[in-house]
Amino acid sequence: MNRLLAGHLFWPLTERLRRRDTMRRLGQLRQTKNASAAELHRLRQSKLQRLVQLAAQHCPFYTARFLRSGFDPCDPRLDVEDLHRLPILTRDEISEQLEAMTWHGCPRGGPQPYSTGGSGGKALKFYFDRSRAAADQAARWRARGWWDVRPGDPEILLWGAPIELKANDRLRQWRDGLLNQRILNAFEMTEQTMGSYVQTIREQRPMCLYGYASSLALLARYALDNGIPAGGLGSARLRAVFVTGEVLLDTDRTVIEQAFGVPAAIEYGCRDGGLLAHACPAGTLHVPEENVIVELLDEGDRPVGPGGIGYVTVTHLEAFAMPIIRYRLGDLARAADQSRHCSCGSTLASIAEVRGRLTDHIVRREGKHLRRMHALSLIYVLREAEGLRQFRIVQPDLDRLDIEVVTDDRYGPQTEQDIRDGLRRRMGEQVDIRIHRLDRIEPTASGKHACVISHVQ
Repeated sequence: MNRLLAGHLFWPLTERLRRRDTMRRLGQLRQTKNASAAELHRLRQSKLQRLVQLAAQHCPFYTARFLRSGFDPCDPRLDVEDLHRLPILTRDEISEQLEAMTWHGCPRGGPQPYSTGGSGGKALKFYFDRSRAAADQAARWRARGWWDVRPGDPEILLWGAPIELKANDRLRQWRDGLLNQRILNAFEMTEQTMGSYVQTIREQRPMCLYGYASSLALLARYALDNGIPAGGLGSARLRAVFVTGEVLLDTDRTVIEQAFGVPAAIEYGCRDGGLLAHACPAGTLHVPEENVIVELLDEGDRPVGPGGIGYVTVTHLEAFAMPIIRYRLGDLARAADQSRHCSCGSTLASIAEVRGRLTDHIVRREGKHLRRMHALSLIYVLREAEGLRQFRIVQPDLDRLDIEVVTDDRYGPQTEQDIRDGLRRRMGEQVDIRIHRLDRIEPTASGKHACVISHVQ
């Protein structure tokens, strides 16, 4: 598809058909990229006041929460710094109070149901509206513009969410073609499929790639191990490899950049929290402050200082159907220094480093080699199994998986067989899979309910 047609006709048309004002928001974000700290502060203050007022008016959960906290959402002096007066929002609270947190009459497209990938052992259901979706999309495309990548530019995605990979979804395939996008399945990366992926990338010569860090690193290693020269997966028009979904290890960054010949740029975000930061060409992880307030807090819910490690806590300023106010994701990140001066020219605040995610990695055999694989590849097998209320995958050694499950009445022999078949397709027939039915899955020593734990380095 012609880049100009894809970017100037089909992409705007697609967003309009979704009734999302992404283009307008993108224009606004491009203007505020270099705004002063004072200008950004005033904008965020105004948006926060609007958010908490709407939350108090339309969401019983927040009406009661504000009252208990002595938090006046109508105070004209209300500022970003006043958020500390509110308690932290937890994942369990969202699960238990979902309907009370939701503005069902939200005029911005109404509440749209969605769920997380299940990295906590159980998918978290939540709602979002078109305002939040458009804000996150606009922030993504502003950041990609820093790399000279724009809507309609050819893109290959190494992705794995079943929603995006339904084989019979011809409408999705047709739309992707109009937008110059091609999806390759990150959960089916065998020697054979990776060979075809390498061929596809070299033939289509995308301007960017997007996908899970470990999957892109696996493909890069495969290419280098099979005679593709350094930079051979890239082309003259490839601008960047955008990595997301997990921490980018230094070793993975090195092999990705070696194979593709361009920088690996981090996009940090999540389904429930939105897009929270994106790397610029200078390597800085800039926060889209116009859309989100990101706090890094210690165990006592106090802000960490420059260079400190804290829990990522987010307030999404454009989420109205289900307001997200001081939501702790469970991720850890390192705070940047107080300087807003970046060589890229942006004055946006930044995160120094994303340090950890709740989802661990799994190690598998790939011929003579050992490969890290994205844990979601296994999580989706369990998510789609019938009769599971909760689960945990433990890898005590290379060729064994212990599957802990809490079940309901629908669970039976067929479910167990489906689990074994699905896991072996991804891990290999040699893997010993042991399924343990439990009444309750205990949290780890850290208190987290991580659902994938690997003891294999």
